[in-house]
Amino acid sequence: MNQPDDDRQRTNLIVMGIAVALIAGTVVMMVALRHGLKLEECFAAGHHNCAPIQEPQ
Repeated sequence: MNQPDDDRQRTNLIVMGIAVALIAGTVVMMVALRHGLKLEECFAAGHHNCAPIQEPQ
């Protein structure tokens, strides 16, 4: 009688893990796209130092 409850709990944890992974992936993609958009706007405005490269010392 305890076995179905354990299976349900395990399934719920797996689904919750997948949902958290999808949300985290979406946030990461949105941050990357926002950064790319800022760079694109900078270049479109005619600026030349939009993504400076730091030289090692």
